[in-house]
Amino acid sequence: MRLKHDLLILFILSLIPLMTEARNGNTDAASLFAKANQLYIEQEYAGAIDAYEKILSDNKMSFEVYFNLGNAYYKTGDMTRAILNYERAKKIKPSDPDINHNLKIAYLGTIDKIEPLPKVFYEEWWEKFVYEGSVDRRAVYTLVLVWLAMIIGAAYLYSSKPAIRKLTFFSGILILIIGLFTWYLTSLQKGHLTNHQGAIVFAESAYVKSSPDDKSSNLFLLHSGTRVEVLDELQGWKKIRIANGNEGWIESDSVEII
Repeated sequence: MRLKHDLLILFILSLIPLMTEARNGNTDAASLFAKANQLYIEQEYAGAIDAYEKILSDNKMSFEVYFNLGNAYYKTGDMTRAILNYERAKKIKPSDPDINHNLKIAYLGTIDKIEPLPKVFYEEWWEKFVYEGSVDRRAVYTLVLVWLAMIIGAAYLYSSKPAIRKLTFFSGILILIIGLFTWYLTSLQKGHLTNHQGAIVFAESAYVKSSPDDKSSNLFLLHSGTRVEVLDELQGWKKIRIANGNEGWIESDSVEII
């Protein structure tokens, strides 16, 4: 019994350095973020960009950092990097009005004006329903609903009254179904955040080819700042699709993954 107690103490003590390191890391990131914001206010955009990029290089990614970094790049006139970071921020908060507004303004500064394929109304509704909102909040809702279903299930098992058993049975099933559906939506939204299909053209201009070969025919020309979807990759080439549905191959170095 004493051995188990000692092992528990050693385990807790072993966590203290990790917790301290995590806390210090968060404190350093917050301090650097405040410094970057102050540099931005003082119109020292290059310094602000360096500070925001340092936060991201330490894997401290957040909507606020991407959004502010996009703003800083926009102020320097670098629309391509502004769009890249706005798009990364949008993946975290798809329905944020400020990011959507800034993205719209930034895209006005690009050369390629590609009309997207029209979507059926229910496709737009479903995308808005799935991708809006917070992943963390949906995850909490899922846990609450599952626990509630378990509590109601326990009430069903231990109750001897037919009316209560009937009520708890159907209500428990309903809540469990809602919880599982919420979990499904959370998984879809999480997958959307972690997928790496979107990319931004970084080359000043680049021809999209019919095949992954320099000698293949040119299909169309893209310029920096254009968003594409990556479909495949092969030996230094990426197969892409643009908003109007046209597809082709572009050199991997010409695009940056969102």
